Amino acid sequence: MEANPGWLETASEIQLRPDGDSELPGDLVAAFSVVGCRVCGGELKPDVVFFGGTVAERTLTAAWALFEQAEVLLVVGSSLTVYSGFRFVRRARELDLPVALINQGPTRADDLAHIKVAAAASEILAALERHLIPAWPGALPQH
Repeated sequence: MEANPGWLETASEIQLRPDGDSELPGDLVAAFSVVGCRVCGGELKPDVVFFGGTVAERTLTAAWALFEQAEVLLVVGSSLTVYSGFRFVRRARELDLPVALINQGPTRADDLAHIKVAAAASEILAALERHLIPAWPGALPQH
């Protein structure tokens, strides 16, 4: 915040697209200063996989371990364009696990899903919480 005064307030006025992307004015981007790590001075980046990047082995191993316990695969807010996500849908179908998709636009797995809900993820997930959590055995208390 100190390196980029006023940037957060200006950026918060930018409209986000359904995929989380946005269009920032060039002067806003050009004026942004990337700060380095306070420990090593290296470039800071979020713990995400950027398009074209690879998923860390530890993340993939943990994901497959969770997948092996699944009774259904729910994909939320992804076009599944990249194989790193799509492979879970393919594996679910091989195992005859139900596949449900929530996405506003088309996905690579539309023809593989048992159900597809074309709506905003925030609305559908809130509705699922309202209907499923109270009936779920051992559910956490409502907040």
